[in-house]
Amino acid sequence: MPIRIKYIRVFIGLLLVALLLCLCTYHYTNFEEHLEYPATKLIQQDPEFYDGWTIANGGTVTEVGESSFVIMSMDRDIRFNFVIDTKEEVCPGDVVEVLGIFRSPNRILPDKMIVTPAQSLKMVYVRSLIGLLILVIAFFRSWKFDCKRMAFIPRRN
Repeated sequence: MPIRIKYIRVFIGLLLVALLLCLCTYHYTNFEEHLEYPATKLIQQDPEFYDGWTIANGGTVTEVGESSFVIMSMDRDIRFNFVIDTKEEVCPGDVVEVLGIFRSPNRILPDKMIVTPAQSLKMVYVRSLIGLLILVIAFFRSWKFDCKRMAFIPRRN
């Protein structure tokens, strides 16, 4: 391959990588403007403007009352507490996803809601440990470690 074609390919490759980085930067800085529902950051900046809008938000339950509960929503580095008006059974630590009508300054009247109990979030780690144990057992049934060579070698069974 001639050297000239090689340089052209390298130049085109660098140009495409630069274009990709520009597009990634644009998306990172402007993605909130293209969301279906307003982001927490926008609601926190001007809650009166979004009064009556349908929003989708989620967070961790921090307080539970008789007819409502409070979730702490994390959007990038912004924390914002929303009060959810419902009699749904939740416990502190549960993760809640809410689709509903926003009422200023921080209330949501839910239309749809998904509650993930805190115990099921912790079970992910238990399942992962069991899977890791099975993987280690299966690996060491076929391979063994040779301390002299500091390498794994196949078993000859």
